[in-house]
Amino acid sequence: MIRLRYITTALLIATNLMLASEDRYNTKVIKEYSLDANTVYNIPIGNTPTTITFPSQLTSIDGANISTNPADNAPVLISYVDGHYFFSIRAVQPKAQAAVNVVHRNQTYVFNFYHQEDSIPYRTVRLLGADEPASYGYNARSPKHRVHNISPKVLLSLLDRSKSYHLVNNAYPGKLQDIEHIAPRNLKTEYKDFAVMVDEIFRFEDHDTLVFKISLQNDSSENIFYQPQSIAVRIGQNLYFPSVADASGIIPANSDSIAYVAITGKPNGERADLSIKNRFQIIVSKINDPAKLIIP
Repeated sequence: MIRLRYITTALLIATNLMLASEDRYNTKVIKEYSLDANTVYNIPIGNTPTTITFPSQLTSIDGANISTNPADNAPVLISYVDGHYFFSIRAVQPKAQAAVNVVHRNQTYVFNFYHQEDSIPYRTVRLLGADEPASYGYNARSPKHRVHNISPKVLLSLLDRSKSYHLVNNAYPGKLQDIEHIAPRNLKTEYKDFAVMVDEIFRFEDHDTLVFKISLQNDSSENIFYQPQSIAVRIGQNLYFPSVADASGIIPANSDSIAYVAITGKPNGERADLSIKNRFQIIVSKINDPAKLIIP
């Protein structure tokens, strides 16, 4: 059963008549993720179909800003047949966005689809059950693949690469293809005496690590102290604690302080595969006794 904000009984069967040559051997457009009802899947799409496959048939699909009928003029079109284990989706308007909930085996899986000119659209996304092996040899990832064995030395190197990103990118444009980067707008968390702004986010796919450059802004007349190791990154109801942090633990009075914080995988050691386009919130706990401050 499919229920969309733009209601129609007709189904659009999207046919991809031409494969973009730049996608042909591009493993970035072929993705495999483990099924996780606590994850929001952020999927870039384009004007060619993106196909989402599940381990078995779907129960229902419910969506907004999406339709099966081109005549509805919805920003995103979907092709789905009741009882099938997959659906296809594509953008028909610039900067199109759509939200879709999929019910599968009595669990609801949440998708955000978006179209941006600077994002490469995925061509296929395969969601794997707990007992299902990965299949794509060049981009395969078992749902139980763990990332807990990343050494402190590697994590520190990711911080260093984030700090030098602009210097290297300016000197060698296009060479840092293994790093996703974004400078988000208005990702600010307000506290009573200070505020935390996310200036930049870097993603290292091979290490499933996000590095955040944050600004801590103190407008008060007194120094503020916080514990770097207790900084947390919130996405919805999920909290991620740092795998490594480069922070002073002090925000000087009437001044700003810069810190770098990295999060790696899920708390249980599995991959998180978090998008850098999430609405992140930085949780910083103020401490009143500077004698308790532990600098990493």
